[in-house]
Amino acid sequence: MSAGLEQLAAALGPESVFVHEALAVEGAQLEASLRPSSGEALAVTLRLLSEHGLSALVRGAGTRIATANAPCRARVLLETQGLSEAALIDAEEGVARFAAGARLESLREALAGSGWELPLDPPGDASTLGGTLAAAAQGPRFGSPRDVVLGLGVVLASGERIRCGGRVVKNVTGYDLAKLFVGSFGTLGVIEWAWLRLRPAPEATHTCVAALEPGVAGDAAALVAARLPTVRAAAVADAALLPDALAVASRVLIVELAGDAAAIDRDAEALSSRYGAVPTEPAALEALRTAQGAGPLRVRVAALPSALPAAAEVLRSGGALVLAYPARGLLWARFRLSGPEDERSAERALRAATLAARAAGGSYLLEAAPLAARQGREVFAGAASTLALERAVKHQYDPAGILNPGRFVGGL
Repeated sequence: MSAGLEQLAAALGPESVFVHEALAVEGAQLEASLRPSSGEALAVTLRLLSEHGLSALVRGAGTRIATANAPCRARVLLETQGLSEAALIDAEEGVARFAAGARLESLREALAGSGWELPLDPPGDASTLGGTLAAAAQGPRFGSPRDVVLGLGVVLASGERIRCGGRVVKNVTGYDLAKLFVGSFGTLGVIEWAWLRLRPAPEATHTCVAALEPGVAGDAAALVAARLPTVRAAAVADAALLPDALAVASRVLIVELAGDAAAIDRDAEALSSRYGAVPTEPAALEALRTAQGAGPLRVRVAALPSALPAAAEVLRSGGALVLAYPARGLLWARFRLSGPEDERSAERALRAATLAARAAGGSYLLEAAPLAARQGREVFAGAASTLALERAVKHQYDPAGILNPGRFVGGL
């Protein structure tokens, strides 16, 4: 055991430091696993890692472990699921503070009956709050996590604990540093807790499904449908991505309406008359999450909503199955992979994603691919244009390079 790990074991106790045989994760050979159980323990952990030059692969539940560059150059695994504390819910203000290690499902349970709902719904039943924010992960219902974060508690690589933002909007002054850490994939600091802006729980919901005309026209129609007042989620999915009960045509529109009952009835009637939409089970949203997060080779494209149909057709012509959220300008393309070492499929996927992003004036992210397919490739498209800035920010917050080294833009 190295001197740094000995000090960590002495400081945190054997229940938080596990030395083991080399564990291969994301190309790194990890010699120990660290599981701090509090913000104080996390601060001690990072301080000692920095002092001894021990780099760490930081993860929550690991549901998005393949959404980053590879390989990782870490020596230890730092798991954040132990960061737990009682939730603080302010029902009058509609805000709540949650620990980073909490699973999203437990947060939804904590809000039950409060009149508020958690505005986060990425794929992955085990997703933690910290991991969701670090990856800026989103699902069919809500937009970017950056839009709901009011404040963060973050532990920097030096072990310093900082706070940015506040519990309500009026408390936030100066630079909104919380937005810097959301989507940084744990490369600038480790999130300890977050104040979130909640959403009012709707009076009622209604989920429906409709067949769409194949081609750009069908996707364009879905964009119009997604802008109805009570639409909380709207997706266009290729039928092969969905269970049989939802695969009513080769291309399907799935919509969830939420709000007061009268408004929902009005919009449901509009969807029925325009698109032939019929009611379906609320579990359709779970099917969308599953489709969004499934597949060993997956690309996400972001573009203006009006340009998304053209991008989707480019990806389909490249052999992909497509799931799109039209109003949000996001789509996921799943490609076939014949084997874990199939680099040709990764090349085809990236080529199709590049063409689609170019056609739509947007960007793409290689969101999932086997380690062998990601090695030597930049998964964050357009990295060259911001690399100097990213490098400067990384050096400012993590000068020793101990947090997820090699994982972010440009292999930082």
